[in-house]
Amino acid sequence: MAAANALCCANMALAGFDPLIPLDEVIDAARGVSAMMPREHRCTSLGGLAITPTSLAIEKRLATLKGQGCAGCACH
Repeated sequence: MAAANALCCANMALAGFDPLIPLDEVIDAARGVSAMMPREHRCTSLGGLAITPTSLAIEKRLATLKGQGCAGCACH
């Protein structure tokens, strides 16, 4: 998704896109919205997909592999 976002941004810049709302106002608005949201909804890994049974199982599996170094991963 980051690559697609970068490509879209590059295309807009090359096309001479002129944003109607200045970046500092967008940032202020986003900050205001996040301040009104419960912290579980603010990309804190406390809600959403991060707390599904599958996600928690993946987290547990990664935690056990963390101490094993490359021997515990599937890179070979």
